[in-house]
Amino acid sequence: MKDFKQIQKWLAEADAVIVTAGNGFAQMEGLDMFEDAAFPIEYQAVSKKYHVKTIADALDKNFDSWDEKWQFWSQLINEYSVEYEPSKAMKQLKELLNGKNYFIATSAFGHFFETAGFEQEKIFDVFGDWTRMQCSSGLNHGTYSDLSVVKRYINGQGEIPRCEDCDSPMEIHMPLNAHFFPDEDANTRFRWFLTRNQTKKVVVLELGVDPTSPQLLDPMVKLVEQFKDWHYVAADLSQDELPDNIQKRSAGLGMALPEVIEKISKNEDLTFEIHFQTSRYNYSCSAQFSV
Repeated sequence: MKDFKQIQKWLAEADAVIVTAGNGFAQMEGLDMFEDAAFPIEYQAVSKKYHVKTIADALDKNFDSWDEKWQFWSQLINEYSVEYEPSKAMKQLKELLNGKNYFIATSAFGHFFETAGFEQEKIFDVFGDWTRMQCSSGLNHGTYSDLSVVKRYINGQGEIPRCEDCDSPMEIHMPLNAHFFPDEDANTRFRWFLTRNQTKKVVVLELGVDPTSPQLLDPMVKLVEQFKDWHYVAADLSQDELPDNIQKRSAGLGMALPEVIEKISKNEDLTFEIHFQTSRYNYSCSAQFSV
């Protein structure tokens, strides 16, 4: 179904909106993990030494030294996060969610939503956020901003950051290995959001979620199947790819993200009655947010 007035109506009536954003969303914001023709040129030394042609391949390599890792990570973070400017579509999405009860679950770890001004407490970075760092020891000593480290490396004054608790080198907060610890606080906030809204009118807005982020795809579809007042709007999937039992409560658009966001954000005159109710990436990690 590509009835955008109906989708707008669902969003206008919704008590809550859940946005799931994956690799496709990151691509829209300029970060392509798996295909980047410019990577062998921009990151020539890393590309030649480790025989890699994409960001994902390079992140999966075990570099020879921590200093080399941080030089590479800092270049990535600076290019894609520090210098990031929200796209037109990102700004439209922010305007669309303005004033709404929303939560964002994203596997795009570029710190995009935070930089664009979405509320930090309403974001769950399922695969971490590479603008933060964690201890590499395998012990959960918390996460810390790495932006000052990135700045020093970009300025040629880099020094390997070390854990304040055990002096182990710090690494970016991503599932590069078994040491990755998801943000349990954000995970809990998301699970409570789902629980509080399970009997209300909810729209799940899927934006750029593909098989690299199954944690954001299958569980959300199952929740829509479970709760009769939930709707599913899928940018990436076609209508026939959605389960039969939610066909009337879903929209499979199969369209480019900027076009989807623009169409559902259009401020058109819609007349209807509103009833208020009172009452697959190479790395592995798990995220629990079922209700």
